[in-house]
Amino acid sequence: MEDDLLLNFASEPPAKKQKVKVTGGKWKDRRKSQLASEGRGRNEKKEKLGVNQTKLGDRTKDVAPAEGEERPHKTAFPERRGEGGKNNTYVSSLFTANPEIQDRPIAEIDVLSPSNAPLDTSSFSGLGLNDRINAHLLGQRIENPTKIQQQVIPRLLAGNNDLFVQAQTGSGKTLAFALPIFQKLMEIPNIDRTSGLFALILAPTRELATQIYSVFESLSRCHHKIVAGNVIGGEKKKSEKARLRKGVNILVATPGRLVDHIEHTQKLDLSKIRYVVLDEGDRLMELGFEESITKILHSISSTAVPLQYPSLPAKRISILCSATIKSTVKKLGELSLEKAELVTTSEQITKVPDQLVQQVVVIPPKLRFVTLAGTLKNLIKDQTASRTIVFFSCSGSVDFHFIALTRKAASEDTSGTLFGSSIFKLHGSLSQQTRTSTLKQFADSPNNAILLCTDVASRGLDLPHINNVVEFDPPFALDDHLHRVGRTARAGSLGKSVLFLLPGDEENYLKIIEPLHPSGIQFKKYESVLKEAFEKPGEKGGSWDTQATTFHLDLERWLLEEPRAKEIAANGFISHIKAYATHLASERECFNVKKIHLGHLAKSFGLRETPKKLASGGERKKKEDGKSKMLRMAKMHLQAQTDEFNTFG
Repeated sequence: MEDDLLLNFASEPPAKKQKVKVTGGKWKDRRKSQLASEGRGRNEKKEKLGVNQTKLGDRTKDVAPAEGEERPHKTAFPERRGEGGKNNTYVSSLFTANPEIQDRPIAEIDVLSPSNAPLDTSSFSGLGLNDRINAHLLGQRIENPTKIQQQVIPRLLAGNNDLFVQAQTGSGKTLAFALPIFQKLMEIPNIDRTSGLFALILAPTRELATQIYSVFESLSRCHHKIVAGNVIGGEKKKSEKARLRKGVNILVATPGRLVDHIEHTQKLDLSKIRYVVLDEGDRLMELGFEESITKILHSISSTAVPLQYPSLPAKRISILCSATIKSTVKKLGELSLEKAELVTTSEQITKVPDQLVQQVVVIPPKLRFVTLAGTLKNLIKDQTASRTIVFFSCSGSVDFHFIALTRKAASEDTSGTLFGSSIFKLHGSLSQQTRTSTLKQFADSPNNAILLCTDVASRGLDLPHINNVVEFDPPFALDDHLHRVGRTARAGSLGKSVLFLLPGDEENYLKIIEPLHPSGIQFKKYESVLKEAFEKPGEKGGSWDTQATTFHLDLERWLLEEPRAKEIAANGFISHIKAYATHLASERECFNVKKIHLGHLAKSFGLRETPKKLASGGERKKKEDGKSKMLRMAKMHLQAQTDEFNTFG
């Protein structure tokens, strides 16, 4: 029998339908009747072909592959461009049309011995600290000083010179200046909160200022009459004024808030200050505090009076702390320091701690979200009470990824759960009370904890036992990379950092950061990350690519059901693009916003709309027809009359 022979006898072809002219009635009804008579009704389903109308040669048969051949792969989600969505949206596959990724050797790297660990060759008592402070440090399980503490503490206890302190992040700079200052105040006879303000510490952010204040507050257990205070904003100025009126001996402040109090709080007396510490000097200048710092230093100098306390220096001592020496930091040194002594450690400053393991994952833009989820799952699956920080480029991106991972659409939520772990968000748009509370919850969580944040948490914060750092978005400057990864591998402990990059130009960024990593860089394929996180061996549909696709489609469907969540996703996408465009011009060969596939990137935010549609704020509203407009105007007129009669003059 030939291939094109029909299976049975074909029936007679149907006769052509004659056009019927319909008269009478409304035009709409006549048109509807005419279409129905021609078989073109709107709701009439197309006639399906029967088996007898299909040629044998057109039929497909599932034939077993010949020996040595592979069965063709069937896609679990056969959705094509333009299908599966509404209002001209697109549902694309995660694993098609992705850019090629350069092959790199995947090998384990050797972890070197810690470069910022406390030294066993000395003790705090040998540096000149008294028994009370030593006992307090032992109670905090701090037994040996770090390299920078060994050099700074004796100088501040014995000398009268200004200091420029430069050391690796996580090397213990805060205790290096806090311990000798506090001991000097302990030597003042009959000191109490009314004795005067003797030490001022300026920090660039509220979070860092709060952390430094907590260090001094902890030291006050050695001498209960020494009182530390802080003025950082984020609360009513009235409360801060009351604190200053009662009196403090040590004041931790942000520059802008302190200038406000200098100008408006009469009880603030700066005449007895003998120690001024400028912490994170590079960040102070980046945030534009030069003018505020100049006003503060001038106020201290112009009101200074001689003191009758032999334990304190005769003149003010200034300490400038910074992990880097840039032109802006040198300028700050010229403003604040006089005949300063440079205090540094022997190791190279512009590198990460030796024991840090740096991984890099090159990911196509569509797969960024699922790879982030897979990375977090892999990092915490064998750990208990671990801490992981994920850095994003902007607050909008933090908000989106928080709701996407927790499925909480309310923007006021700052905590949730993910893979059985606690997850929090932190950025500068949150109130100070919320930021402080979130940091405390993250630090004190008894379970694995994940913090999604912007660079507000990258500087100076000594959060306890940070095991992992994930740079989801590359930093805006090389110094930011040092500070981000510096949240882990602190004081000799081990740590891991993971950097996400896009294929293509962003891979050039590796040439910039490679000199900073003495242990080398370990490359991981995103396929191995997803396989480890999502694969379910032995289960139907348990392959890692199917599970990853399901995970991402669940996000897209959730956004379609939650209008507020979809709005946060769109805002996060737009904010991310704007932030990406602000990368330094010197790094344009690595980060060029014009070379990003915006459609694929929108996919990673769970969005099905085109970038053009997202940028324009969605579809334009349909033009109102005359009848609807007339009814709306009538309702407005009726409401106006009702309001007029219900108004009592």
